[in-house]
Amino acid sequence: MKKERNIWWLIVAVSGISSLAWFTNTYDPETPYGLVIFFGLLFITGMTFGLFVTSHMRRSLLFSIGIIVLFLLRLLNLREFFYPVLLLASLISLEVYLNKR
Repeated sequence: MKKERNIWWLIVAVSGISSLAWFTNTYDPETPYGLVIFFGLLFITGMTFGLFVTSHMRRSLLFSIGIIVLFLLRLLNLREFFYPVLLLASLISLEVYLNKR
């Protein structure tokens, strides 16, 4: 039986996207506090969007951690093609491992 999607997760995700856009246009992202707030907003937005799409806490957590790691790689100028591929492969293998357990 399929779980019903909660519309409130979508509302929080859309407001998170708008607050993330406001934050990046208003403040300097190079300060340490700015980076912490940016990644916190990104994590919350990815988590709520993942909860709306999958209705599963573990998958949405893996999704938001993957987004955070991808943005951290971009921040550190690690822009090689295989980094996102390896990140996706490791997240999928972690999901399969936790699903079988």
